[in-house]
Amino acid sequence: MSLRIAIIIDDFFPASGGIGRSVQTQLEELTALGHDVTLIAPDRHLQKPRIGRIIECPTLYVEGLPAHLSVLHCSDRRARLINDAGRFDIVHSQTERGALVLGSKLAQLQGIPHLHSFHANIAGTHQSVRGAFWGTLSYLLLVLPALRRARKVDGVATRFPSRRNEAGGLFARMDWRHFADIAQRVDAYTVPSPFMRDLIDEASGHALRSYVVPTGINRGMQAAIEQAPRERTGDGRVRFLSVGRLAKEKRLDVMVKAFRRADLPDAELVIVGDGDQRDVLKRLAAGADNIDFRWHLSALPAIAYELVNADALVLSSYRFDSQGLVITEAVAAGLPVLYCDDRLTVGLSQETALLTQPDTASLAQGFRALMDDALRRRMSAATTDLLPGLSPERTAQGYVEAYLDLIEREATSG
Repeated sequence: MSLRIAIIIDDFFPASGGIGRSVQTQLEELTALGHDVTLIAPDRHLQKPRIGRIIECPTLYVEGLPAHLSVLHCSDRRARLINDAGRFDIVHSQTERGALVLGSKLAQLQGIPHLHSFHANIAGTHQSVRGAFWGTLSYLLLVLPALRRARKVDGVATRFPSRRNEAGGLFARMDWRHFADIAQRVDAYTVPSPFMRDLIDEASGHALRSYVVPTGINRGMQAAIEQAPRERTGDGRVRFLSVGRLAKEKRLDVMVKAFRRADLPDAELVIVGDGDQRDVLKRLAAGADNIDFRWHLSALPAIAYELVNADALVLSSYRFDSQGLVITEAVAAGLPVLYCDDRLTVGLSQETALLTQPDTASLAQGFRALMDDALRRRMSAATTDLLPGLSPERTAQGYVEAYLDLIEREATSG
């Protein structure tokens, strides 16, 4: 059965970050399965895909600001224009801004299910990012009122999750409550990791219709990893690798401090990425000749080369990442993972990854433990068992199963 799928995103496509990369994988894999996919995306900074159909949508955005501040036009008129442009079997929104509201309006115009994916864990920003509470207030003052006007639902009740399950403070718990409000105003939702579903359902007071669909490795990245040469032989050093934005919520300062505290003359730390923490991290690394910054690498072969020529991946974020796409890429490259967030489970196992406490001393101890060549070889060999569950085909199949389930339920209830 070929489905007509509308995917809606506020973020710039495809280069704005993890959500854009996830949507790119969905577009490619759903099309490969024979489905008719229409991408509704901002008309700015758009790299048009060569597959599927694209509807360019105006967006509210001030140039120079972060991509997550882009908001699609979501007026009734805009929804009607898209409604006139084509018929769909399901609407799948991917971001909690204009795309969410526009998706709700389009679904009601066409009488079809509305599935929403929660990709980002904004609750994880409050402990490390000053001003993150503005994101929480934007949900309270802008997104939720617009969604409530678009889709009225009787009897929606939400509550704060317990402090035991979310220790990030009042605003973090408020974020999960807002997500629960959103989840009750769509037909179903998806998340990439089980912990997100647990918190949303706790805040809802009951289990909602939901699906856990991890984002598999992008096919292009997988091919780049397979083609990248391993050129490090006999240098005697263990190379630890960090890949991602140099942002405060990633806690890279803790990683650099831990690496220096570990005092490993036979190891090096390579950091790939750029961001507003560049100068802070350079100061922390000053005088250490075994810490190297590669800065931003946009080409897949360049990132793949760093993965293939590393010995272990390090992830220092705590209570922030919803899945960690770089973990799936590390698995594809056969890398052991050193991490400190026990809520992360996708692409990780006791055989392939080393979990520490999130403090500097514990992470330093993890660095020392992974200096053991035999341990790293065992962990690397075990990554093969994780690969099938992280394939891009598995991601697409997970979404198709959700689509079909919702369409069947809609037909039955109608």
